[in-house]
Amino acid sequence: MPATATTPRTFWSETALAAAVDAAFAEALAEELAAVLSDAAPSKPAIALPDTDILIREAGIATGPCQPDPRRPSASGRFLKKTAHLAARAAWWLLKHTALVTGILLINTLRISWLLGAAALGANKPAASTPAIPQVTETGRSITTADFLEATSDRIKSRGWTQHAFENQHGVCILGAERDLIRSGTGTQATASQANSHLRAVTGARFVPVWNDALTRTEEQVHDALLAAAARARTAR
Repeated sequence: MPATATTPRTFWSETALAAAVDAAFAEALAEELAAVLSDAAPSKPAIALPDTDILIREAGIATGPCQPDPRRPSASGRFLKKTAHLAARAAWWLLKHTALVTGILLINTLRISWLLGAAALGANKPAASTPAIPQVTETGRSITTADFLEATSDRIKSRGWTQHAFENQHGVCILGAERDLIRSGTGTQATASQANSHLRAVTGARFVPVWNDALTRTEEQVHDALLAAAARARTAR
């Protein structure tokens, strides 16, 4: 049917009509999609997540400036520290052993002083002016000063010889041997005094204990001196 003046221009052809329909549908679709999207958008998130500061605090993470690394001593510092430690241990060891040695020396000094006192009490005049007078023992047998000196040597041979003590596990000293003889009835204190006078004369010593305890003294020297003193005592009759 031919187009008339009352018919819209849009419907004059099929192409124009299709374009008009597409435009109308597109506009309606756009309005519908806009309404749907506006209704679907929530007013706030479905899950409320804590902020970053809360997460860091709950995780226990320390924030702020980084702490400086611990200071490590240098090689020379470690060497000096070790040297100071060794020096302190050496000083303690030296102090301990010095005290020990001092104690031993003090004990020996006291022993020597006591022996010197005993020798001084038993000292007598030189044997040259004192004849060897026979002494009578408890068994009734007379013993001379020479016999007493030889018996002293025999007693040291049987018991052993020692220093810095009358007797110990090693044996007896000269005065210790003389004391044993007196206790057993062989001679008296006067006999020992005369014997020591001869012994000091042949050794040149002022005190018998000091001569006995000399650092370089040997047991052989002790026996030689006792026998030499015995021979001197016999010639002094």
